[in-house]
Amino acid sequence: MKKTNFLYLVAILAIISGLFLYYLPSMNLVKSAHDSNTSHTFKAKTIVHDFGTTELKKAPKRIVILDNLYGEILEPLDLTPVGATTGQEGSQEFSTLFKKHYKDADVVSVGWQKSPDLEKIKELKPDLILMTVDQEGLYDKLSEIAPTVGYRINTDENWDYHETSLKVAEIFDKRDEMKDALDRMDAKEAVFAENVKAKFGDQKLMYLRVTGNDIRYYAYGHFGYLYDTYKFNRAQTFNPEDMYQVIDIDKLKDLNPDLLIVQADSQELLDNKLKNTSVWSNLKAVQNNNVIYADYSTYMLGFGIVSQEAIMNQISDEWGLK
Repeated sequence: MKKTNFLYLVAILAIISGLFLYYLPSMNLVKSAHDSNTSHTFKAKTIVHDFGTTELKKAPKRIVILDNLYGEILEPLDLTPVGATTGQEGSQEFSTLFKKHYKDADVVSVGWQKSPDLEKIKELKPDLILMTVDQEGLYDKLSEIAPTVGYRINTDENWDYHETSLKVAEIFDKRDEMKDALDRMDAKEAVFAENVKAKFGDQKLMYLRVTGNDIRYYAYGHFGYLYDTYKFNRAQTFNPEDMYQVIDIDKLKDLNPDLLIVQADSQELLDNKLKNTSVWSNLKAVQNNNVIYADYSTYMLGFGIVSQEAIMNQISDEWGLK
């Protein structure tokens, strides 16, 4: 009886051993696959940028951005800064594009982009700072706080954000993700442009900004995308080296655009300089209900995927594009 029990036990152990040896390779494969998906190894790199050379030995986790543009680059990469500048002097509010998201993520305001608060930046203990030409004089001080990378982004002359977006994405080893996002946006813009031409044909658009000093008609530089990418027709051409042209209410009456996008620095300025004048109600765009009121931070500071999508969505919704 004892011999029978012993043989039975040996047989059971042999079966268990066989099963273990059979499934072990599969278990190892599962573990290897899991490890490869979760343990991305950051590649240390030397970044040559517009203000110097910066060494990055580890993946940046705590990022401070000193221009609204970088927020538009990080969002498609699923990255959120710990600190960011505001786009308007004296304001602690973030761009409309990021206000809610940054509030939910407890992103800290580090001041206006042209005069960021270095002490606040230091308190955040960043491991990467992204800057532009607005902070060129602070480059050395910023570099003492954390590795700093910057690009000379001149939105007065250049509204093409693709190249800078790809450069920044490379910092995080996410160039492919950014390329995919840019390709999707290019495709969406192409469809949008077709819809613009189909609906508006030869009708002419003006983008107006009403300031305390003057009324400005924007048609080039940063605002070139309205005409060169979205295929709206300029109401009037002028020197392409000038982003805007100052006009008065009589000039606006003469041009009499079919479509208007208006951004006023205050409601009072909008009323006093445009809406309460005798010219306003006689404009074709006003009579045909073809006026869009623009958000400053989206249109004036926008320079990337996030703002372009928001602008196309607003135009589509308010002017009934497909």
